Amino acid sequence: MTEELIDVVDENDVFVRKATRKEVRQGSLLHRASKVIILDGEGKFLVQKRSLNKDIFPGLWELGVGETVKSGDGYETAAMSGLEDEIGVIGVSNIQLKHSLLFKLRCSSARNNAHYKVYVLEHHEKILTKSEEADEIKFLS
Repeated sequence: MTEELIDVVDENDVFVRKATRKEVRQGSLLHRASKVIILDGEGKFLVQKRSLNKDIFPGLWELGVGETVKSGDGYETAAMSGLEDEIGVIGVSNIQLKHSLLFKLRCSSARNNAHYKVYVLEHHEKILTKSEEADEIKFLS
């Protein structure tokens, strides 16, 4: 099985090289990631408790859905993948996400170093309450 590749980028979010996920995590290499904040239409937002099997921040609560951008993919593709894998939401288009972009930010720590694009999505249909990615998923106000 081939190791998953991630694009390492520079301070301006320009491609530098490819690296394995393990190399990115171990070296806290600058890469791309997406975050989708999910609202339910009643003023509540989705939070999820990360699986204990996650390679970064296992067992911690996070807002919305996050996904590392795989090599050759874009922010929106990663967001769509995260929505499906983490909470079972399908049918969100990259155009819909582009129109729901809130902001872009840089997150830098000893364990994670990424350019994020943060989106907001209102979702009224059923979602998963548990997945391989999250031990618990719920809406809070």
